[in-house]
Amino acid sequence: MSMFSSFMHPGKQYDAQREQLEKYYGQAQAALQPYQQQGQDSYAPLSGAMGQLLDPQKLQEQWGQGYEQSPYATDLMNTAQEQGLGAASSMGLMGSSTALRGIEGKAGQIASADKQQYMDNLMQKYLAGAGIAQNIYGTGAQAAGAASGQSMQMGDAMGVNAANRAGAGGRLFGSMLGTAAGLAGTALGGPLGGMAAKSMFG
Repeated sequence: MSMFSSFMHPGKQYDAQREQLEKYYGQAQAALQPYQQQGQDSYAPLSGAMGQLLDPQKLQEQWGQGYEQSPYATDLMNTAQEQGLGAASSMGLMGSSTALRGIEGKAGQIASADKQQYMDNLMQKYLAGAGIAQNIYGTGAQAAGAASGQSMQMGDAMGVNAANRAGAGGRLFGSMLGTAAGLAGTALGGPLGGMAAKSMFG
């Protein structure tokens, strides 16, 4: 391509630069998008969990509806009942009432501890799930911030590229005029200078 042809298309280098900018910008956005989407998806369950934790009594009532006595607690209660009945039998009629109250109290303690353990286990799992959702949301928020920053940088870069492309013709023309004028003013300004200037435009 002659210099005159380059002069006729001074914006081509900026078009190529823009293509590279768009290519790598698209790759960066594509890499961040899954994390951003996962963060958005986790926001609703995380927000719901926060709302439930702010009303612990209601949450406890909901969980309590699904409680079933564990086999371990049932075995403990059966053992306590057998031991209590044996003690009542050995006490005779006068001591049986006290022994039966002891059996009832022991059974209540076992049942209460079992239900508390059930609630504690649920809470640990609930908080672990909320923590995972929070981590995913945080990663998504960071990805969204990075994507936003890249968009702003891309906008700046494309603005500079467009400005440079728009002024490319004028800068090249001015440069060539200056070169031609310089040649004309040197010792080569005779026939050689004329030939050099002609080669630049021809």
